Amino acid sequence: MKLNNFNIVSAILCLLVILTILGRLFSFQELFEYSWALIFPMLAYLYYSQKQNISHFFGFFLIGFSLAEFFKLDFIPNAYHVSNGFVAAGYILLLIFLVKDFNLKALIKKFKLQLVVLLVFNMYLVFALNQMILQDKDIVINTFDFAFEVIYNIQILLLLSFSLLHYLYHETQKGLLLFLASVCIVFSEMIQVAYLFISSEQLLQIAYTLLMGVGFYFLYNYIKIRQFQLNEINSLKQ
Repeated sequence: MKLNNFNIVSAILCLLVILTILGRLFSFQELFEYSWALIFPMLAYLYYSQKQNISHFFGFFLIGFSLAEFFKLDFIPNAYHVSNGFVAAGYILLLIFLVKDFNLKALIKKFKLQLVVLLVFNMYLVFALNQMILQDKDIVINTFDFAFEVIYNIQILLLLSFSLLHYLYHETQKGLLLFLASVCIVFSEMIQVAYLFISSEQLLQIAYTLLMGVGFYFLYNYIKIRQFQLNEINSLKQ
């Protein structure tokens, strides 16, 4: 992909981000929803336009989020479960992308203490998130919705843990960006849980949007670094 095309799409992304912020701050719901929904397909386009060394696990994660936001739009009624399904599938693909190149024996040998700490930390957070869900008096235990929420929470916590391990394992700038993106995405999801099941304060929804946006900004920088590296490799070959 030529760099000027990358810059054009990047400029469009900046415009969409500005429109999203304006829509959220001034309660222009349609402006916010449509601008926000268009951000994710643009990121997927940037990634797949690189053509070299593409991981479909990462690419389909971006596509999964794109479809999830599309099904959240107002003109598609009763698509809540479909949207959440695409998000959950996207997280699974991102998890596979993070762990597919791990050497399990080397990982356990090198990070025994970190793995124990992460296990305890995740168990506590799963308990805390479930307690937040149970604050909703309408929630019914032993139902599909409750089971989905529990599995969903486990997914996002695994994402945080494996993104940290991925960075520690590889110690690269791209690994750091993936970890920072995961941190923002996971904490935005935790805020979303509080918004849905405890309090519907508008501030929580703004915080969710802000953290999710920052998380995908880190993913944009991850894609941008890959683009520059590919350009350098191609220029050396010529």
